[in-house]
This record gives sequence, structure tokens and C-alpha cells, in this order.
Amino acid sequence: MARMREVAVVSSAIYQVEALTFTTDVQLMVPLINEARSAVGLTQADIGFTCSGSSDFLAGQGFSFVQTLDAVGAFPPISESHVEMDGAFALYEAWVKLQVGEVDTALVYSYGKSSPGSRRDVLAVQLDPYTVAPLWPDAHAVAALQARLLLESGAVSAEGLAEIAVRSQ
Repeated sequence: MARMREVAVVSSAIYQVEALTFTTDVQLMVPLINEARSAVGLTQADIGFTCSGSSDFLAGQGFSFVQTLDAVGAFPPISESHVEMDGAFALYEAWVKLQVGEVDTALVYSYGKSSPGSRRDVLAVQLDPYTVAPLWPDAHAVAALQARLLLESGAVSAEGLAEIAVRSQ
């Protein structure tokens, strides 16, 4: 059985925004990526693989992660990937590449911020992450479909749902 390679996180950087700003993802990431790389004396040319994790449906557009590659410095072309999940999954993808010996160094970053859209629309957009605009059904329509299914299956009564609605006001 092959022995696992030892892998270490040698640098990290974080920035927590407490209020909604009009800062772009690239503007948030440039100083963080630079800080993480400079802390260990690496440039992008020293990095064998770059992986990011983010959520396109919160950004409100498909493939929004492509813009943040500007923060990394994707020229000349680099070996990179993106996961439509959080940074833990991006770290796992990089860890696998390190384990199989495909690369010796990796840069992993993740980002996210509150969606500028309404909660009603954003919750429905997660059903179709590559949409450009919210499509039907919205979150209220999905809840209505779920309620109808419960009613028709006999799992709940109309009175039971009414009681829940009153308690939830």
C-alpha cells in the first residue's frame, strides 16, 4: 500500500466583512492572496495548482469564479480548478493532487458574501446555479408544492398547516 504524503498548510489569510459593501470579489481576494503567498515567499509561478471554492448562485451569475482568477494572476496560464462548494472541498481537491504527486504546492482560496438579491429569489436560484435571472418556481412556490405534497399524502391536515402558519407569523 502506498504511503500518504505529508501535507501542511503553511500560510493563511482571512478577511471578515461585517456590513454589506460594494466591494467586488476580486477586490476582496487580491490582498488576501498576496498576503498568503508573500508570508511564505511564493509567487504564482511557484504554485503547481490553484483551486477555489465559491457559490455562483449567491453571486447571481454562472461561472462568477472566473473573475477572481484576476486576483490570483492567471497569466501565464495556470493549472486551476473550481468547486461549487466551500473552501473545505477546494482544499480536498488540492490535497488529492498533492497526494498523487501531480503537484508539490497548491494555493486554495474560498470566498463568499451575502447575495444582493432578495431572499425569496436567491433561495430559488440555488435550484439552478447557472441561471442568469431567477426562474420559476421561487421559494414560496416551492414551499407551496411541498405543502400540497404533504396534504395529498395525508402526512398533514389543512388545519395542521394553518396552525403552523399562525405560529410562524
